[in-house]
Amino acid sequence: MDKEEVLQRAQQKNSKQLDEMELDILQKGGNIGKLVALLVCALFMVVKVIFHQPYQDVYSVYCSVLCGQYLYQWYRQRDKNSLFFGLTWGIAAVLLFVAYVLNIA
Repeated sequence: MDKEEVLQRAQQKNSKQLDEMELDILQKGGNIGKLVALLVCALFMVVKVIFHQPYQDVYSVYCSVLCGQYLYQWYRQRDKNSLFFGLTWGIAAVLLFVAYVLNIA
């Protein structure tokens, strides 16, 4: 195998995968997205409290998103911490949803 063939194979292999910079940008974007979502949830909660409406539904959705993110991370990496946090966020989402349903019933 000559140098050009090795280089061509390496380029083909790497073109399908994200490099370190793209992964870092993706991770930071996800973290910023979670922070913005939390701020929007807090804003919705304030509005709902002002109008005397139950607000648990907003945080149930937020917890569901975090549950999905952590469980997918656990699925791909088999990290016990990700499984723990995913299940914890999932339980919180279910409890908040039940509290919301009980408040509107």
